[in-house]
Amino acid sequence: MTTRLDRLVGLLDTGATPVVRSTAARQIGGIQRQHPEELFRLLARVYEYIGSKSWDTRVAAAQAFDAIAKEVSEWDPPVEGDIKPAMIDDEDELLTFAQYNVDSVIRNGRLLLGSAGKEYDDGLEGLGAQARMALQRAQMKKRLGIGA
Repeated sequence: MTTRLDRLVGLLDTGATPVVRSTAARQIGGIQRQHPEELFRLLARVYEYIGSKSWDTRVAAAQAFDAIAKEVSEWDPPVEGDIKPAMIDDEDELLTFAQYNVDSVIRNGRLLLGSAGKEYDDGLEGLGAQARMALQRAQMKKRLGIGA
């Protein structure tokens, strides 16, 4: 037994005309209004069709995303004064923006993600391909403890 959602999502792909597909997309938005807790499941169902080979299907899926987004309620985060860190008892321990020193971070900080991998080259500069491979194998065996 298929549900209304199954039929509407299927119409995004098999609808006879663009009008049928557009209507199905709008009705999927209505389902989001009725069941706001099912947002991610609904998006996952429509997402299947966004990469379709058919242009009309992709357009209908985009219209469905638009209809769903229009029905999602606006997120209203708590005001800064309402937030209390759960693990910190003394608020003097918290870092404030006034204490943050950008120059110190630039001078003393470390790279987090930027790397060309040269720190792992351990003496491989200037070696040929065969010598480099032999040295890397020896280093790997040494690190794993499986060689002399």
